[in-house]
Formats: sequence, C-alpha cells, structure tokens
Amino acid sequence: MSDGWDGKSCSECGGTAFRIVHDEWMSRVYKFVQRGTLKMCEGCGAKFLVCENCGNLYTRVHPALEAWEVSKKCPSCGHVDPEVKVWDGVSAR
Repeated sequence: MSDGWDGKSCSECGGTAFRIVHDEWMSRVYKFVQRGTLKMCEGCGAKFLVCENCGNLYTRVHPALEAWEVSKKCPSCGHVDPEVKVWDGVSAR
C-alpha cells in the first residue's frame, strides 16, 4: 500500500463508494478474510479488508497478493490485526 493512503478512499482509483462483498475464494485462501469483512470499491472493483477497530479500509486484497503489498497496520487508526500480521510473516518466507 502507498505510504500516504488514508484507508478511507480506494488506493487504486481514489473512489469513496464501497459495498460489502463476500468472496468465497479469498476466504479460503486468506485466513484473515474468513473472519473479516470485505468491501469493494464501486469505481474499480478493488477489494479491501475492513479494520475491525475503526471500520475503515485496512488493506487491499486480491488473488495475487504478496506480503509487501499488505498494510502492516490500519492507516486510519493504527490497529494491528494479528491475523494479517501472521499471514504476512508466513507468506514472506
């Protein structure tokens, strides 16, 4: 994620309209999506994990996700999701 991303707008297109979505594939592949909520940008279709603490966007999620793309913490409130942190450590090996 870009360093200046605010977690309130889409990191890909800058859009601010989102809807909650369910993605069975991502839920199977990424454990942190299983218990989390995904929102999809109405403008470009990018999907984001929602921060369980503040409700803003935590990190973008997509099929080819790599560890360096994952936000280490919520850009809005600084919350660190332990499931995302564990995935990041496992995937980087």
